[in-house]
Amino acid sequence: MSVDVGKKQLRASFAAHRDASQALEEEGASAALLLFYSVECGLKAVLLDQRNLRSTSELQKDLKSHNLRVLAKVLLLPRSLCEQMVDCAGRRGPGERVDFGDLHQAWRYGRALEKKSEERAVAVLRELLSWCQQELRA
Repeated sequence: MSVDVGKKQLRASFAAHRDASQALEEEGASAALLLFYSVECGLKAVLLDQRNLRSTSELQKDLKSHNLRVLAKVLLLPRSLCEQMVDCAGRRGPGERVDFGDLHQAWRYGRALEKKSEERAVAVLRELLSWCQQELRA
């Protein structure tokens, strides 16, 4: 079950999570988690704006998820940016991968990620954040 919110709430959450992420003194899982949620709120706010919708209740189910790739594709973000949203390597072994859309879970629950892979994912989230800021003029 999802919680539906309007454009104002999404914009406010985008800014609040962005600011909280930036305010954390050390980068790490908590900052990355807030960054992820900021981007998710920002992408959904832009989507509502583009479609002239009032609330996430008007979105189809697949656009209510945490799947940033789907949101980026629907929003027609540059292919070069979309292609950077790749799985993140885990520290448990060479075959362990965390889907880009599931990174919020890895950070929320403490799953250890390979450092360089995690840094790349955070860099992509920062690019997405910048895109959202431009689109939302926030």
